[in-house]
Amino acid sequence: MSQHRPASPTLIVKAPHGGTRELQIVCTPFTIGRKHDNDLCLEDPAVSAHHARIVKVQEVLFLEDLSSTNGTFINEQKIDRRQLQDADSIRVGTHRLIFRGEQPATADQALTEENLVTDKTMVVSRSIGSDRPVREEAIGVVEILSGKSGQSQYRLTKHVSLIGAQDDAVITLTGWFAPKTAAIISRRREGYVVSQTESGKRILVNGRPVQGEHLLRNGDVVEVAGLTMRFLLRVPKSSIAAC
Repeated sequence: MSQHRPASPTLIVKAPHGGTRELQIVCTPFTIGRKHDNDLCLEDPAVSAHHARIVKVQEVLFLEDLSSTNGTFINEQKIDRRQLQDADSIRVGTHRLIFRGEQPATADQALTEENLVTDKTMVVSRSIGSDRPVREEAIGVVEILSGKSGQSQYRLTKHVSLIGAQDDAVITLTGWFAPKTAAIISRRREGYVVSQTESGKRILVNGRPVQGEHLLRNGDVVEVAGLTMRFLLRVPKSSIAAC
């Protein structure tokens, strides 16, 4: 079987007034700032000329603030230097960046490797005429219980699902006072994680406030920005094979 190198880490850049672009972090240090000599140039008066940089230490990426005027934030916590994790939300000025770590290039490669993560919901079934088990990862779904939203149910198939009123939100909030961004649900190897955005909206899980990131379990009830929803894990229909 041919070997494939993982894709390079990526920054998903979201402008404050809409628009999204992606940049691969091909080499380090990777600088971020307002001047055009940066690897990522942000034409934003709230961004310093040389605001922050990404450096690699023993194959691990870190984000460093370069003594910027307005600071650098990861998941709404101000940082001087911090290791980057997949789906981290970075705030620089009025821009939001989503960090995506290295991803396997092919599904076949991932299936042949031993799965070291035990907290994943899988289904094991047998297809007709084959003794090989078929394993499928459950997909997250949110059902809207109350509040103003565009749909009654949403499938969380993306790596990052934004909850809010802006155009690129996956779970849409409606109404005059709906915030542009209220929360983020990230799909990671260990499962689905809900976290705050720069709006600082309070998040309740099963009636209890959470800070930072919170790993969601099947049946959890999440409340944010007037929206109440139930998180569920569902197995794709294609994985249900005849015995």
